[in-house]
Amino acid sequence: MSDKSFDEGDKDPIVGGRDAAFVVQPLKTAVPGLINAVVRPDILKTLMAIHTKAPNAKIILMGYPPLLSSGGSCLRLSRVRALGSSANWLNDTASTLATAMQGAVADAKAQGVSAGFSNPTSDFVGKGVCGDPEQIHGIVKTLTKSDDPVRDWPIIRNYGLSAQSFHPKIGGARLCANSLERTMSDMGL
Repeated sequence: MSDKSFDEGDKDPIVGGRDAAFVVQPLKTAVPGLINAVVRPDILKTLMAIHTKAPNAKIILMGYPPLLSSGGSCLRLSRVRALGSSANWLNDTASTLATAMQGAVADAKAQGVSAGFSNPTSDFVGKGVCGDPEQIHGIVKTLTKSDDPVRDWPIIRNYGLSAQSFHPKIGGARLCANSLERTMSDMGL
């Protein structure tokens, strides 16, 4: 990426630096900023749109659990450990996202929307990828008919990963359901 600003004489401006401030920030600050500045307002907009179309609906927004347990120590691509020190950052990002999602629900509730947030984080303690028992798929290379690695994983498409990778297993779906049921009970549903 270039730090070059857009010059009116340039046909194709190069994005980066001063014209896209987040690009020059480290991911650990850029991603939370994007989550709070873009994702949270978009979630609120979606909750409000649902409320507009179904004003009597009770809406529950389901959060995401941290993906990794044991620092992602079991993940490998070829002979190289896949994540290294990024594992903690990924889990911290899940926490940042959960906080933003909870905030969007609070914003919607402040506007009269009957909404709740279901956070499955506690259900997945020690049960993410590399957990015991692992309830989120790690790297899955056995493809299903519907997998399209080029579309699903464009940045690392050459590894032939299944879309099942980093998504809940059947037991993980049950953990999400447990979280949802608690939230429904808390909302009197």
